Amino acid sequence: MTRSSSIYLAIEGIDGTGKTFVARHIAEKFNFSMIQEPSSGQIGKLISGNDWDPATDFFLFMADRTAMLKEEKKKGNVVSDRSLYSSYAYQGYYLRKSFGTADGYFDFFSRTAKLLPILPTHVFVLYCDVDVALGRVMKRGTTSRFEKREYLEEVQKLYYTLNGRIENIVYIDSGGTLDELYREVDSQVTKLL
Repeated sequence: MTRSSSIYLAIEGIDGTGKTFVARHIAEKFNFSMIQEPSSGQIGKLISGNDWDPATDFFLFMADRTAMLKEEKKKGNVVSDRSLYSSYAYQGYYLRKSFGTADGYFDFFSRTAKLLPILPTHVFVLYCDVDVALGRVMKRGTTSRFEKREYLEEVQKLYYTLNGRIENIVYIDSGGTLDELYREVDSQVTKLL
């Protein structure tokens, strides 16, 4: 595990907060390479095509991420639509109970993250009211196995527990318009550059 000398910016948050829009915007406006999880590779297709248990999901996402990030080390600034912190929050909803305490789960997560080729240098967590996020998801059509209200409420809470545990994390309210979100994101990215 190494920190990249370039920026590796992870865009995080629950479904419907605008991660994909923001990642694409940053890639286009600031000339970042963009990656998305799960990938379109063999492991990513395996993840998307099945309903795995949380432990299997966790390790499949880590394997997919590892394969993807080996190539990204060489590309300069990268923005990612999701990252290892999605595994922390989404699979953590279930896995944290196995570790007894929030600290126990975070310790397991941190040790596992050391296996990745690179870690995000910066993280933007997009947040908004869960009902607003679900309303956006419903407009897209088909929902995934992860897009359920109670589940997403707990996942969003897990994202908040990263505050103070990892460096360079910024929480951005995505409850307004897309233009308002882009203005805030532009301001934050400009600070990084």
